[in-house]
Amino acid sequence: MNPLTELVIWCYLLTNTARVIAYLPQIRAAWVCANGAQSISLATWGYFATAHLSGALYAFIVVHDLKMMAIFLGNLIACVTLLAIITWKRGQQRKRHLEPTDHTSVRIAPQLGPHGE
Repeated sequence: MNPLTELVIWCYLLTNTARVIAYLPQIRAAWVCANGAQSISLATWGYFATAHLSGALYAFIVVHDLKMMAIFLGNLIACVTLLAIITWKRGQQRKRHLEPTDHTSVRIAPQLGPHGE
């Protein structure tokens, strides 16, 4: 194997393995977010998940590289985890907004007469 090919393989391996770890702060941010993680795009992360799935299939079916497939699957799992958290959080937020409020605790001020009586 020539040195350039070996360098590219190592760069691919290191950057894409580290990317799995790089998803963790985004997953944590979605988990602790109080507003249903509204600032995180489901469409973008869904696209990333789809790209990782196609990469895993390519690695397995076309180039027969199980290590490459494993890296794509790790990234896919991270994306799907994030998507699941966002979907769950937004569902919880929707539920809170749709729940009827308890109006029994609302106090109505008594009507006062013209002289404040």
